[in-house]
Amino acid sequence: MGNTQANTSRVKFRALVSSLMLATVSIGAVSARLQQPAAPPQLAKPPLQLTPSEIEIYKRAQTLIDWTPRQIQDCPFLHKLRPTGSQDQLAMVLERVGQTSTLLFHDFPQIASDEQVFSQTMPLNLRATYGGMFRSTQVHKFRYIVMPRPVGDVPAFEEYRTDLKGNPLDASSLSGLTMITSNYTSTWLYLSPADQHASRFRHFGIQTIRNRECHVVGFAQEPESTRFVGELRIAGKSVVLLVQGLAWIDSQTFQVLRIKTWLLAPRTDIGLSSQTSTVDFYPVRPSGFERVLWLPRDVTVESDYGGIWFCNTHHYSNFKLFRVSSTIKPVE
Repeated sequence: MGNTQANTSRVKFRALVSSLMLATVSIGAVSARLQQPAAPPQLAKPPLQLTPSEIEIYKRAQTLIDWTPRQIQDCPFLHKLRPTGSQDQLAMVLERVGQTSTLLFHDFPQIASDEQVFSQTMPLNLRATYGGMFRSTQVHKFRYIVMPRPVGDVPAFEEYRTDLKGNPLDASSLSGLTMITSNYTSTWLYLSPADQHASRFRHFGIQTIRNRECHVVGFAQEPESTRFVGELRIAGKSVVLLVQGLAWIDSQTFQVLRIKTWLLAPRTDIGLSSQTSTVDFYPVRPSGFERVLWLPRDVTVESDYGGIWFCNTHHYSNFKLFRVSSTIKPVE
């Protein structure tokens, strides 16, 4: 009886994933300004705008800025945190990390890297009942390109993918990838001087990660003033996503080592109950470049959309300068 039930559940799960892949191949859950395009963008996209109803949803949000000591103690990401007794250091930390981010963006070159995306999909009810035994998994490999594109004096990036030969992606390149996630190089822009005014901040204390002592700073975007927004694109429609989260900032160098974000408020109006991302930054010297850059090496994104659990794990490697060359051939 148990085997029959398990086999039936497996068949139902495969059918559900197959239909879901057809329906959501164009989903893009983005943690920065732009939706991931299939080819290098030629024209700047107009900025995303919050609708009045979205502003109301986010204005009512409960954020980590107002967490109680008990909520901080219960937070699984803040294990062994040494809590701060005041906010006296917050202004200094924001100023120093702002200076560091400005220096990082200054003369930032065009970068290419290899990207491996490990994608998993599973209905939440089966995940709760059977664990991971009916999980659908896919592995994709891409070339990932990062291009600095400041808007006036505001730092910004464009990030896109090609295949491993540098060709634009087509539908077959994304086959089996039900959720497309991108734009994580720019995650630290939440802490840039140009964007700090658009969030509320709180200094939580000191915590050690990767053998480095870090200031832990929480932030929550302000819906009426932020410009740095995310996007969920479903069936040609775009929804603006705002986030809150935690940043781990090296107490000596004021480099950002990790940023973890989650939705400022659940978007149950569109079926998005949760979305979290964890971006780990490491020092990298790209091939052909003399300076060290702090770039994402590992990124994990999890979403609960329509009762389906999605998880993309990204790994970036083989960083190098990106150059575009062209050849003019005479018409025969």
